[in-house]
Amino acid sequence: MFVCICHALNDKKVKAALDQGATTPASVFRHHNCQVQCGKCVPTMRSMASEHRAVLAQQAAANTTIAAIAVAPAAVPCCGTAMPEPANAEAVPAYAIAAE
Repeated sequence: MFVCICHALNDKKVKAALDQGATTPASVFRHHNCQVQCGKCVPTMRSMASEHRAVLAQQAAANTTIAAIAVAPAAVPCCGTAMPEPANAEAVPAYAIAAE
C-alpha cells in the first residue's frame, strides 16, 4: 500500500525507516532523502510510528520481565530444604489466634 504518493513511499519503506530508528514522519522523509510535499500522508505515518513505538515498548517490557524472572533468586534456602522449627518453639494452634 502506498503511504506517500508524492515520493512513492509504500508501507514497507516506511516500516523499514521506522525499524532503522525513524520516529516521526519528518525522520521517515529524511531517511529517504525527501521532504513533505502535499502532507496527506503525515497522519498515516504518525499512526504507523505510534504503533511501531507501542510494539517496541511492549517487546521491551516483555524482555525486561523475562530477564527479571531469569535473574530472580530462588526462595529456597541454600541447602534446598526448608529450615526445621526449633525444638523450644511454642506451637500455637491456628484457632487460638483467630479467637483473640
